[in-house]
Amino acid sequence: MRKIAITTDMAADMPQGFFESNGVTVLPMPFTLGGKDFFDGDLPSPAEFYGALRAGAVVSTSQTSAYAAIHAFEALLKDGFDILHISFSSGMSGSFENISGAAKELLYKYREANIRVVDSLSGCGGQGLMVKRALALRDEGISLDAIADKLEAERMNYHHFFIVEDLNTLYRGGRLSRLEAAVGTMLGIKPLLELNHYGKIMPLLKVMGKKKALAAITEQVVKFYKPELNDFVLVEHGDDLAGAQALAEKIKAALPDVKIEFCNVGYLVGAHAGPGALAVFFVGAERPRFINVPIPGLKPAN
Repeated sequence: MRKIAITTDMAADMPQGFFESNGVTVLPMPFTLGGKDFFDGDLPSPAEFYGALRAGAVVSTSQTSAYAAIHAFEALLKDGFDILHISFSSGMSGSFENISGAAKELLYKYREANIRVVDSLSGCGGQGLMVKRALALRDEGISLDAIADKLEAERMNYHHFFIVEDLNTLYRGGRLSRLEAAVGTMLGIKPLLELNHYGKIMPLLKVMGKKKALAAITEQVVKFYKPELNDFVLVEHGDDLAGAQALAEKIKAALPDVKIEFCNVGYLVGAHAGPGALAVFFVGAERPRFINVPIPGLKPAN
């Protein structure tokens, strides 16, 4: 029986060292920061990355290319691995389509192999937790196709609740007009965002001020969290550990037995969420299908 390699891309987040220690190949998603190009080596530290953003550096991001996927996958195929790739949501990136095309092309050459590309309909910690689940299922001796089928059946149970510090990041991403961002900033509005069933960012509700925003996130965790499905809840931040710790304290007050892990929002999503973003990721009851309290003028992701 062929060995199974678990791979993902740079949109996935987990605590430092998780992917390396578990042998997970992470496909590059190039970005440009302040006019300098970054691929998958010699990357800036989170403090350097977010410091540059705070200083006004312009950042742009790219999808995982088919070429990068072929390069990474072929090395694994030559070593006798089948491949399960967990991709960034197709609702936010074209990477899933690119990687699926690369897999199809490789299977013409490696006919004895199996490659499954799973659209996580997630990102950041949600995508990372799905990788963790895949590793656990592999360790149980489950087949590659059975693991992929389980992930696709369970992906609506991965939750992403988050806020951004600066509404101008939503403006630059095309989700708020300049006027709406300016007015929202002046009034202290904090949109609480979630991923919908299409893996797109959607507004869940709006609150006034950061303190109420953290309380609103905590309410959603309590509402959807299922302890039997989680080893920990992942709290992420855009270089704002104090804010992440404040959020974790609220969650712990509501759910005393929960374990919390921390990490920075990675480069690809951090480029759009910006410094000071706060997010929580966990597995629980199914994502809500409908968002009942839209923010006027807030546009869905393209």
